[in-house]
Amino acid sequence: MDSKSIFIWPVIISIVGHVALITASSMIDLRENAKTVQLFTVQIAQSEPVAPPKKEEKPAPEATPKPDQEVKPIPQGTREETVHIGSSDVKYAAYLAGLKRRIMNLWQYPAGAFENKEEGEVVIKISIDADGTLAETMVLTTSGSVHLDSGTLGVVQAAAPFQPLPEQYDLSRLHIIASFHYRLHD
Repeated sequence: MDSKSIFIWPVIISIVGHVALITASSMIDLRENAKTVQLFTVQIAQSEPVAPPKKEEKPAPEATPKPDQEVKPIPQGTREETVHIGSSDVKYAAYLAGLKRRIMNLWQYPAGAFENKEEGEVVIKISIDADGTLAETMVLTTSGSVHLDSGTLGVVQAAAPFQPLPEQYDLSRLHIIASFHYRLHD
């Protein structure tokens, strides 16, 4: 037998065997009997273009800041930018991912909304100063539920202060548009 074929045949047999095992294992679904339980979810994602708000019977919470959270004026000659939290812009990706992670670590479905089985989508604007302080939070599109709207603002305020804006942004304030989707599942 040739010395090359001594090495080639075991390699060929091994490749054919591995391909057969992978093919056979992909036909078996071990998760078939597993049942996942998911009570509720929240998704912070890039919002779609903001549509005019629906007329509601319940009065929506005002978009004015609370007395302990005054909107800080921006000095003249400074730069601001607005970005969606799901932006794929490489410039902001790392900062937005960190912000999203910080909010998600504190997030809980608002108790009042959970008890009343309220669902909806809240679109908010988060304004962060260069030093990472939360300058303002504002509801842009209400969910129709006071519990969901105030819970969304509350979790963002609880997550503050955030990391300072990277110097390469050369911004005094960054406005972030975030969409929170609240869904209850059986």
